[in-house]
Amino acid sequence: MKYTFFTPTVTRKYTKINYVRSTKNVIHLEPSEKLALIGDKFQMSDPSKFWKQDSSIYEILPMIDTFFEMFVELIKVLEENLELLDNLKEENFDVMIFENIVPPAYSVLDYLQIKTFIPSTSIAFDNSLLYSIGEPFMPSAIPFFFSVPISEFSDRMSFSERLINSISIPIMNTFLPKREFKSFRPPYSFIEMASMEPLSSFIFTNSNPYIDYPRPTLEKNDQIGGISVDIEKLRNVKVDEKWDRILNLRSKAVLISFGSFMLSKDMPLEYKKALARAMATLPEVTFIWKYESDDTISFAQGIENIHFSKWIPQTALLADSRLSAFFTHGGLGSVNEVSYLGKPTILCPIFADQMRNAKMLARHNGSIEISKYKLADSNKIEEVLRTILFDKSYRLASETLALQLANQPMKPKELLLRHAEFAARFGRLPSLDPYSRQMSFIEYFLIDIAFVGFISLLSISFVLVLITKRTFSFIRFILSSAFKRKID
Repeated sequence: MKYTFFTPTVTRKYTKINYVRSTKNVIHLEPSEKLALIGDKFQMSDPSKFWKQDSSIYEILPMIDTFFEMFVELIKVLEENLELLDNLKEENFDVMIFENIVPPAYSVLDYLQIKTFIPSTSIAFDNSLLYSIGEPFMPSAIPFFFSVPISEFSDRMSFSERLINSISIPIMNTFLPKREFKSFRPPYSFIEMASMEPLSSFIFTNSNPYIDYPRPTLEKNDQIGGISVDIEKLRNVKVDEKWDRILNLRSKAVLISFGSFMLSKDMPLEYKKALARAMATLPEVTFIWKYESDDTISFAQGIENIHFSKWIPQTALLADSRLSAFFTHGGLGSVNEVSYLGKPTILCPIFADQMRNAKMLARHNGSIEISKYKLADSNKIEEVLRTILFDKSYRLASETLALQLANQPMKPKELLLRHAEFAARFGRLPSLDPYSRQMSFIEYFLIDIAFVGFISLLSISFVLVLITKRTFSFIRFILSSAFKRKID
């Protein structure tokens, strides 16, 4: 099977990056000046406020607005490069796989007239996409990504949390921009994502049933979480001499990284000081801290067991048996990696889906969640560090989860390839499209049946009460008559 990778660039920083190795036919599309400026604007946005601020939907909305501004301009760039799309159209592709949150992909799909497509998500749970394809809707037990505040609920919710989780979808649909763009072909009608999504053959979601909350899913939903984690390859990768020396310094080592978006250098100073103080109380442990600045790190002055580095070989370190634990923000990439590699983890979610990811992983008992607001408390940090390092139950639980993932019946990569090839061969699959998604709210939740049942029960109860009343009246009349005759 021949593969083509089409990558319209938004930010020039990522131009010509080789994202794929085995796919030889890679086609880049340069951004316009305006698109590049919007991309740079998004890159320069300051997320550091979320270190000390909740990430409610109202705080995320400006970032979403920038996203959609980006998409509108990307549509214009694609329109100005229809010749390139015409060349792609000549390839007569069997199937198209794309990131679902990017609406211009549907315009490309429409122009290339590819009937078979597979939307994909980089997050574990896209409630909008899953709702569109008819997957069961369970706000009572499944926390949604756009709960307010975002993703802070687990599967065990209180009444107020269930209420908020239930109304979060209508709120999101009210505030988010409408997801539709014009076709590049006459009559240039609007393409609405919500009506297109159910026509997909399958969807690929970045979740894993052995990690995520258990829930009813459709056969159409292929969960490929962890596809980027190549266990066999990582086991054979050795860290270089520098990291080998650092890992050999002490009997235990902890890796600290808050990802590539939320940077340690932007952390409030009191958080940095508290973390450093907590690490100083564990001189027998080496702490490797991803810190993105060359500035003098005065808050850790004199603490010899902390090693700062602007870049770290994260997966190689996580795969190394000498690393004892991982302290991270709970990004989905890190969660998948640490789950597959079986390392005890301290999860400190900062914003967005990290809240949901942290609770999702913590329920497996191999990790501990700590609030970002506790990072100023060195005693709390020390307590959590000592627990994750010296309580063997966390290591055993994390290794058990890793063993399950290593032996899951169908590996994520195999799952993706088989379903992509199946879709390319058979096209759209109406047999996987549940009729339930076309039912009204009243029909779907059997409210009409419950109403009829209630009325029937009420009617039967009324008749029974009436019969009972008449019976007692008749008995009373008989007894009264008999008593009267006896008196006479």
